[in-house]
Amino acid sequence: MEIGYFFVFMTVVGAIIQVSTYIRLYKYMDADLARRPEPYKPKASIILPCKGLDPDFKKNIERLFLQDYPDFQIIFAVAEESDPAYKPLFQLCQKHPGRADIVVAGFHPHRAQKVNNQLCALQLLQPDSEVIAFVDSDVIALNNFLTHLVAPLKDNSIGVTTGYRFYVSNHWNLPSIIRGFWNRMSSVELIDKKYAFAWGGAMAIRREVFERARIAEHWDNSADDDMSLTKAIKELGLKVHFVTKCTVTSEGRATIAEILEWTNRQMILTKVYYPELWRRAIGRSFIMLLWTVFMFWTLFLAIEQNSQDLFSAFWIGVSIFPLEIFLIMVSRNLWNRILGVEVSHMYEPFWLCCIAVPLAHIVLPFMTLNSILTNKVLWRGVTYNLKSATELVIE
Repeated sequence: MEIGYFFVFMTVVGAIIQVSTYIRLYKYMDADLARRPEPYKPKASIILPCKGLDPDFKKNIERLFLQDYPDFQIIFAVAEESDPAYKPLFQLCQKHPGRADIVVAGFHPHRAQKVNNQLCALQLLQPDSEVIAFVDSDVIALNNFLTHLVAPLKDNSIGVTTGYRFYVSNHWNLPSIIRGFWNRMSSVELIDKKYAFAWGGAMAIRREVFERARIAEHWDNSADDDMSLTKAIKELGLKVHFVTKCTVTSEGRATIAEILEWTNRQMILTKVYYPELWRRAIGRSFIMLLWTVFMFWTLFLAIEQNSQDLFSAFWIGVSIFPLEIFLIMVSRNLWNRILGVEVSHMYEPFWLCCIAVPLAHIVLPFMTLNSILTNKVLWRGVTYNLKSATELVIE
Protein backbone atom coordinates (compact mmCIF):
# COMPACT_ATOMS: atom_id res chain seq x y z
CA MET A 1 0.00 0.00 0.00
CA GLU A 2 3.06 2.25 0.42
CA ILE A 3 3.33 2.62 -3.36
CA GLY A 4 -0.26 3.85 -3.48
CA TYR A 5 0.40 6.50 -0.86
CA PHE A 6 3.55 7.61 -2.67
CA PHE A 7 1.71 7.83 -6.00
CA VAL A 8 -1.04 9.96 -4.43
CA PHE A 9 1.59 12.14 -2.75
CA MET A 10 3.37 12.73 -6.08
CA THR A 11 0.06 13.59 -7.72
CA VAL A 12 -0.97 16.10 -5.04
CA VAL A 13 2.43 17.83 -5.14
CA GLY A 14 2.32 17.89 -8.94
CA ALA A 15 -1.18 19.37 -8.96
CA ILE A 16 -0.20 22.11 -6.51
CA ILE A 17 2.85 22.99 -8.60
CA GLN A 18 0.86 23.08 -11.84
CA VAL A 19 -1.90 25.29 -10.45
CA SER A 20 0.53 27.69 -8.75
CA THR A 21 2.65 27.88 -11.92
CA TYR A 22 -0.42 28.64 -14.02
CA ILE A 23 -1.50 31.40 -11.61
CA ARG A 24 1.98 32.92 -11.67
CA LEU A 25 2.10 32.83 -15.47
CA TYR A 26 -1.41 34.28 -15.75
CA LYS A 27 -0.61 37.16 -13.38
CA TYR A 28 2.58 38.04 -15.27
CA MET A 29 0.92 37.98 -18.67
CA ASP A 30 -2.18 39.81 -17.48
CA ALA A 31 -0.07 42.61 -15.99
CA ASP A 32 2.16 42.77 -19.05
CA LEU A 33 -0.82 43.03 -21.38
CA ALA A 34 -2.13 45.99 -19.39
CA ARG A 35 1.23 47.79 -19.51
CA ARG A 36 1.60 50.61 -22.06
CA PRO A 37 4.80 50.48 -24.12
CA GLU A 38 7.51 52.98 -23.21
CA PRO A 39 7.92 55.95 -25.60
CA TYR A 40 11.20 54.48 -26.79
CA LYS A 41 11.60 54.04 -30.54
CA PRO A 42 15.22 54.41 -31.66
CA LYS A 43 16.14 53.38 -35.17
CA ALA A 44 16.04 49.60 -35.45
CA SER A 45 17.34 46.96 -37.83
CA ILE A 46 15.43 43.72 -38.30
CA ILE A 47 17.59 40.77 -39.35
CA LEU A 48 15.71 37.88 -40.91
CA PRO A 49 17.67 34.76 -41.96
CA CYS A 50 15.88 32.55 -44.47
CA LYS A 51 16.18 29.11 -45.96
CA GLY A 52 13.44 27.72 -48.13
CA LEU A 53 9.81 28.77 -48.09
CA ASP A 54 7.78 28.37 -44.92
CA PRO A 55 3.95 28.22 -45.14
CA ASP A 56 2.60 31.71 -45.96
CA PHE A 57 6.20 32.88 -46.40
CA LYS A 58 5.54 36.00 -48.47
CA LYS A 59 2.55 37.01 -46.37
CA ASN A 60 4.60 36.75 -43.18
CA ILE A 61 7.45 38.81 -44.61
CA GLU A 62 5.15 41.53 -45.93
CA ARG A 63 3.71 41.96 -42.43
CA LEU A 64 7.10 43.23 -41.28
CA PHE A 65 6.90 46.16 -43.71
CA LEU A 66 3.60 47.21 -42.07
CA GLN A 67 5.09 47.82 -38.63
CA ASP A 68 3.87 51.02 -36.91
CA TYR A 69 7.46 51.92 -36.08
CA PRO A 70 8.91 55.24 -37.26
CA ASP A 71 12.34 54.20 -38.55
CA PHE A 72 13.58 50.70 -39.27
CA GLN A 73 15.37 48.67 -41.90
CA ILE A 74 14.99 44.98 -42.76
CA ILE A 75 17.98 42.86 -43.71
CA PHE A 76 17.25 39.50 -45.31
CA ALA A 77 19.95 36.85 -45.45
CA VAL A 78 20.13 33.65 -47.47
CA ALA A 79 23.00 31.23 -48.03
CA GLU A 80 22.80 31.28 -51.85
CA GLU A 81 20.84 32.84 -54.68
CA SER A 82 19.44 29.43 -55.64
CA ASP A 83 17.53 29.30 -52.36
CA PRO A 84 13.75 29.42 -53.10
CA ALA A 85 13.44 32.35 -50.68
CA TYR A 86 15.88 34.56 -52.60
CA LYS A 87 13.65 35.58 -55.51
CA PRO A 88 10.61 36.76 -53.47
CA LEU A 89 12.93 38.51 -51.00
CA PHE A 90 14.82 40.25 -53.79
CA GLN A 91 11.51 41.42 -55.27
CA LEU A 92 10.46 42.84 -51.91
CA CYS A 93 13.76 44.72 -51.63
CA GLN A 94 13.10 46.29 -55.04
CA LYS A 95 9.56 47.14 -53.99
CA HIS A 96 10.83 48.84 -50.79
CA PRO A 97 14.09 50.57 -51.74
CA GLY A 98 15.92 52.01 -48.77
CA ARG A 99 13.81 49.97 -46.38
CA ALA A 100 15.11 46.48 -47.13
CA ASP A 101 18.37 44.85 -48.20
CA ILE A 102 19.40 41.28 -48.90
CA VAL A 103 22.73 39.57 -48.36
CA VAL A 104 23.92 36.26 -49.80
CA ALA A 105 25.97 34.83 -46.96
CA GLY A 106 27.41 31.70 -48.51
CA PHE A 107 28.39 28.76 -46.31
CA HIS A 108 30.73 28.41 -43.36
CA PRO A 109 32.26 25.01 -42.45
CA HIS A 110 31.95 25.58 -38.69
CA ARG A 111 28.66 27.47 -38.28
CA ALA A 112 24.99 26.71 -38.62
CA GLN A 113 23.52 28.31 -41.72
CA LYS A 114 21.15 30.45 -39.70
CA VAL A 115 23.96 31.84 -37.55
CA ASN A 116 26.17 32.46 -40.57
CA ASN A 117 23.32 34.31 -42.28
CA GLN A 118 22.81 36.49 -39.22
CA LEU A 119 26.50 37.33 -38.86
CA CYS A 120 26.76 38.32 -42.51
CA ALA A 121 23.60 40.44 -42.23
CA LEU A 122 25.28 42.47 -39.49
CA GLN A 123 27.58 43.92 -42.16
CA LEU A 124 24.60 45.82 -43.63
CA LEU A 125 23.55 47.52 -40.40
CA GLN A 126 23.01 51.21 -40.96
CA PRO A 127 25.38 53.35 -38.86
CA ASP A 128 22.61 55.07 -36.90
CA SER A 129 20.76 51.86 -36.00
CA GLU A 130 20.60 51.58 -32.20
CA VAL A 131 18.60 48.35 -31.86
CA ILE A 132 18.95 44.98 -33.58
CA ALA A 133 15.93 42.70 -33.79
CA PHE A 134 16.10 39.10 -34.95
CA VAL A 135 13.00 37.49 -36.45
CA ASP A 136 12.26 34.09 -38.02
CA SER A 137 10.55 33.77 -41.38
CA ASP A 138 7.61 31.77 -39.99
CA VAL A 139 6.63 34.48 -37.49
CA ILE A 140 3.20 36.00 -38.03
CA ALA A 141 3.72 39.49 -36.58
CA LEU A 142 1.04 42.06 -35.77
CA ASN A 143 1.72 45.67 -36.84
CA ASN A 144 2.74 46.73 -33.30
CA PHE A 145 5.16 43.83 -32.89
CA LEU A 146 8.38 45.84 -33.22
CA THR A 147 7.11 48.67 -30.99
CA HIS A 148 6.41 46.28 -28.13
CA LEU A 149 9.60 44.28 -28.63
CA VAL A 150 11.87 47.35 -28.51
CA ALA A 151 10.13 49.47 -25.85
CA PRO A 152 11.41 47.65 -22.70
CA LEU A 153 15.03 48.16 -23.84
CA LYS A 154 14.74 51.69 -22.47
CA ASP A 155 15.47 50.03 -19.11
CA ASN A 156 19.26 49.62 -19.00
CA SER A 157 18.97 46.59 -16.72
CA ILE A 158 17.33 44.66 -19.57
CA GLY A 159 19.83 43.12 -21.97
CA VAL A 160 17.46 41.49 -24.43
CA THR A 161 13.71 41.34 -24.99
CA THR A 162 12.00 38.28 -26.35
CA GLY A 163 8.70 37.09 -27.66
CA TYR A 164 7.69 33.48 -28.01
CA ARG A 165 5.86 31.17 -30.40
CA PHE A 166 2.34 29.76 -30.15
CA TYR A 167 2.00 26.77 -32.42
CA VAL A 168 -1.29 26.62 -34.27
CA SER A 169 -2.43 23.02 -34.00
CA ASN A 170 -4.12 21.23 -36.83
CA HIS A 171 -7.35 19.83 -35.38
CA TRP A 172 -6.67 16.31 -36.57
CA ASN A 173 -2.90 16.23 -36.14
CA LEU A 174 -2.15 14.61 -32.78
CA PRO A 175 1.67 15.04 -33.00
CA SER A 176 1.29 18.79 -33.58
CA ILE A 177 -1.01 19.06 -30.55
CA ILE A 178 1.54 17.31 -28.34
CA ARG A 179 4.26 19.64 -29.62
CA GLY A 180 1.98 22.56 -28.78
CA PHE A 181 1.68 21.27 -25.21
CA TRP A 182 5.46 20.86 -24.98
CA ASN A 183 6.01 24.38 -26.26
CA ARG A 184 3.47 25.96 -23.90
CA MET A 185 5.09 24.17 -20.96
CA SER A 186 8.41 25.79 -21.90
CA SER A 187 6.85 29.26 -21.82
CA VAL A 188 6.77 29.06 -18.01
CA GLU A 189 10.56 29.55 -17.92
CA LEU A 190 10.22 32.92 -19.65
CA ILE A 191 8.93 34.57 -16.47
CA ASP A 192 11.60 33.04 -14.23
CA LYS A 193 14.43 35.52 -13.56
CA LYS A 194 16.98 32.75 -13.27
CA TYR A 195 16.01 30.59 -16.24
CA ALA A 196 14.44 33.07 -18.68
CA PHE A 197 15.83 32.74 -22.18
CA ALA A 198 15.66 34.64 -25.44
CA TRP A 199 13.83 33.02 -28.33
CA GLY A 200 15.57 33.53 -31.67
CA GLY A 201 12.32 33.90 -33.58
CA ALA A 202 11.61 37.28 -31.96
CA MET A 203 14.28 39.01 -29.90
CA ALA A 204 15.72 42.53 -29.73
CA ILE A 205 18.89 43.93 -28.21
CA ARG A 206 20.52 47.34 -28.08
CA ARG A 207 23.43 47.48 -30.48
CA GLU A 208 25.74 48.70 -27.75
CA VAL A 209 24.87 45.68 -25.58
CA PHE A 210 25.27 43.33 -28.54
CA GLU A 211 28.81 44.58 -29.01
CA ARG A 212 29.64 44.72 -25.28
CA ALA A 213 28.47 41.14 -24.78
CA ARG A 214 30.58 40.06 -27.78
CA ILE A 215 27.64 38.19 -29.28
CA ALA A 216 29.32 37.92 -32.69
CA GLU A 217 32.23 36.12 -31.02
CA HIS A 218 29.86 33.78 -29.20
CA TRP A 219 28.20 32.97 -32.52
CA ASP A 220 31.45 32.15 -34.28
CA ASN A 221 31.73 28.36 -34.71
CA SER A 222 28.22 28.01 -33.27
CA ALA A 223 25.01 26.22 -34.19
CA ASP A 224 22.84 28.36 -31.94
CA ASP A 225 21.85 32.00 -31.78
CA ASP A 226 19.40 32.50 -28.91
CA MET A 227 20.71 30.31 -26.08
CA SER A 228 24.30 31.47 -26.59
CA LEU A 229 23.07 35.08 -26.67
CA THR A 230 21.13 34.43 -23.45
CA LYS A 231 24.23 33.17 -21.68
CA ALA A 232 26.31 36.14 -22.87
CA ILE A 233 23.67 38.62 -21.69
CA LYS A 234 23.42 37.03 -18.26
CA GLU A 235 27.20 37.05 -17.90
CA LEU A 236 26.93 40.85 -18.09
CA GLY A 237 24.42 40.80 -15.23
CA LEU A 238 21.58 41.92 -17.51
CA LYS A 239 18.06 40.52 -17.70
CA VAL A 240 16.11 38.64 -20.33
CA HIS A 241 12.66 40.27 -20.53
CA PHE A 242 9.67 38.40 -21.93
CA VAL A 243 7.23 40.64 -23.83
CA THR A 244 3.85 38.96 -23.70
CA LYS A 245 2.47 40.97 -26.63
CA CYS A 246 5.25 39.62 -28.84
CA THR A 247 3.97 36.08 -28.60
CA VAL A 248 3.38 35.11 -32.21
CA THR A 249 1.55 32.31 -33.96
CA SER A 250 3.48 29.76 -36.01
CA GLU A 251 2.21 27.03 -38.28
CA GLY A 252 2.17 23.83 -36.23
CA ARG A 253 1.34 21.14 -38.77
CA ALA A 254 4.06 18.53 -38.97
CA THR A 255 4.66 14.81 -39.17
CA ILE A 256 5.79 12.71 -36.22
CA ALA A 257 9.32 12.57 -37.68
CA GLU A 258 9.45 16.36 -38.10
CA ILE A 259 8.28 16.98 -34.55
CA LEU A 260 10.76 14.50 -33.09
CA GLU A 261 13.51 16.21 -35.10
CA TRP A 262 12.34 19.64 -33.87
CA THR A 263 12.15 18.62 -30.20
CA ASN A 264 15.51 16.89 -30.34
CA ARG A 265 17.09 20.02 -31.83
CA GLN A 266 15.63 22.31 -29.17
CA MET A 267 16.87 20.12 -26.34
CA ILE A 268 20.37 19.50 -27.70
CA LEU A 269 20.96 23.18 -28.47
CA THR A 270 19.84 23.97 -24.92
CA LYS A 271 22.07 21.21 -23.55
CA VAL A 272 25.18 22.61 -25.25
CA TYR A 273 24.56 26.36 -24.98
CA TYR A 274 22.44 26.71 -21.82
CA PRO A 275 23.11 23.59 -19.72
CA GLU A 276 21.44 24.96 -16.57
CA LEU A 277 18.09 25.19 -18.35
CA TRP A 278 18.62 21.78 -19.97
CA ARG A 279 19.25 20.12 -16.59
CA ARG A 280 16.05 21.71 -15.28
CA ALA A 281 14.09 20.28 -18.23
CA ILE A 282 15.69 16.86 -17.79
CA GLY A 283 14.77 16.89 -14.10
CA ARG A 284 11.14 17.71 -14.86
CA SER A 285 10.97 15.02 -17.55
CA PHE A 286 12.43 12.43 -15.21
CA ILE A 287 9.82 13.26 -12.57
CA MET A 288 7.04 13.01 -15.18
CA LEU A 289 8.41 9.66 -16.33
CA LEU A 290 8.65 8.43 -12.73
CA TRP A 291 5.04 9.47 -12.08
CA THR A 292 3.92 7.60 -15.21
CA VAL A 293 5.79 4.46 -14.14
CA PHE A 294 4.18 4.62 -10.69
CA MET A 295 0.75 5.10 -12.30
CA PHE A 296 1.06 1.88 -14.30
CA TRP A 297 2.68 0.03 -11.41
CA THR A 298 -0.11 1.05 -9.03
CA LEU A 299 -2.70 -0.16 -11.53
CA PHE A 300 -0.84 -3.44 -12.03
CA LEU A 301 -0.65 -4.11 -8.28
CA ALA A 302 -4.29 -3.11 -7.80
CA ILE A 303 -5.37 -5.70 -10.38
CA GLU A 304 -2.96 -8.37 -9.14
CA GLN A 305 -3.92 -7.96 -5.46
CA ASN A 306 -7.53 -6.95 -6.13
CA SER A 307 -6.89 -4.08 -3.71
CA GLN A 308 -9.59 -1.45 -3.44
CA ASP A 309 -7.15 0.91 -1.72
CA LEU A 310 -4.71 0.69 -4.65
CA PHE A 311 -7.56 1.18 -7.13
CA SER A 312 -8.55 4.31 -5.19
CA ALA A 313 -4.94 5.55 -5.24
CA PHE A 314 -4.81 4.97 -8.98
CA TRP A 315 -7.98 6.95 -9.66
CA ILE A 316 -6.85 9.77 -7.39
CA GLY A 317 -3.57 9.85 -9.33
CA VAL A 318 -5.08 9.99 -12.80
CA SER A 319 -7.37 12.81 -11.67
CA ILE A 320 -4.47 15.06 -12.61
CA PHE A 321 -5.46 14.57 -16.27
CA PRO A 322 -8.81 16.40 -15.92
CA LEU A 323 -6.99 19.12 -13.98
CA GLU A 324 -4.47 19.59 -16.80
CA ILE A 325 -7.23 19.62 -19.41
CA PHE A 326 -9.11 22.21 -17.34
CA LEU A 327 -6.02 24.47 -17.15
CA ILE A 328 -5.54 24.17 -20.92
CA MET A 329 -9.15 25.13 -21.53
CA VAL A 330 -9.24 28.12 -19.17
CA SER A 331 -6.00 29.44 -20.67
CA ARG A 332 -7.59 29.86 -24.09
CA ASN A 333 -9.12 33.23 -23.28
CA LEU A 334 -5.70 34.45 -22.15
CA TRP A 335 -4.05 33.30 -25.38
CA ASN A 336 -6.79 35.02 -27.39
CA ARG A 337 -5.95 38.29 -25.61
CA ILE A 338 -2.21 37.84 -26.07
CA LEU A 339 -2.31 37.01 -29.76
CA GLY A 340 -4.71 39.85 -30.50
CA VAL A 341 -6.95 37.65 -32.63
CA GLU A 342 -9.68 35.10 -32.12
CA VAL A 343 -7.82 31.80 -32.21
CA SER A 344 -10.51 29.44 -30.96
CA HIS A 345 -10.53 27.71 -34.35
CA MET A 346 -6.80 27.01 -33.92
CA TYR A 347 -7.19 24.92 -30.79
CA GLU A 348 -7.38 21.18 -30.48
CA PRO A 349 -10.94 19.82 -30.05
CA PHE A 350 -11.87 18.94 -26.49
CA TRP A 351 -12.11 15.20 -27.16
CA LEU A 352 -8.70 15.14 -28.84
CA CYS A 353 -7.25 17.11 -25.94
CA CYS A 354 -8.53 14.38 -23.61
CA ILE A 355 -6.50 11.86 -25.62
CA ALA A 356 -3.43 14.04 -26.05
CA VAL A 357 -2.90 14.97 -22.38
CA PRO A 358 -2.41 11.39 -21.06
CA LEU A 359 -0.40 10.53 -24.16
CA ALA A 360 1.86 13.53 -23.54
CA HIS A 361 2.80 12.10 -20.14
CA ILE A 362 4.19 9.05 -21.91
CA VAL A 363 5.71 10.69 -24.98
CA LEU A 364 7.15 14.00 -23.75
CA PRO A 365 9.65 12.59 -21.23
CA PHE A 366 11.22 10.41 -23.90
CA MET A 367 11.27 13.30 -26.39
CA THR A 368 13.20 15.32 -23.80
CA LEU A 369 15.41 12.60 -22.31
CA ASN A 370 16.61 11.54 -25.77
CA SER A 371 18.95 14.56 -25.73
CA ILE A 372 21.07 12.76 -23.12
CA LEU A 373 22.16 10.24 -25.75
CA THR A 374 23.38 12.44 -28.60
CA ASN A 375 24.73 15.84 -29.59
CA LYS A 376 23.68 15.60 -33.23
CA VAL A 377 20.90 17.78 -34.61
CA LEU A 378 19.24 17.86 -38.00
CA TRP A 379 18.30 21.38 -39.06
CA ARG A 380 16.70 22.13 -42.42
CA GLY A 381 18.41 19.21 -44.09
CA VAL A 382 21.84 19.71 -42.52
CA THR A 383 23.27 17.53 -39.72
CA TYR A 384 25.36 19.27 -37.08
CA ASN A 385 27.47 17.42 -34.52
CA LEU A 386 27.89 19.77 -31.55
CA LYS A 387 31.22 18.91 -29.94
CA SER A 388 30.98 21.86 -27.53
CA ALA A 389 29.66 25.42 -27.34
CA THR A 390 32.62 26.54 -29.47
CA GLU A 391 33.03 23.59 -31.82
CA LEU A 392 30.73 21.89 -34.28
CA VAL A 393 31.16 19.56 -37.23
CA ILE A 394 28.85 19.72 -40.23
CA GLU A 395 28.23 16.20 -41.49
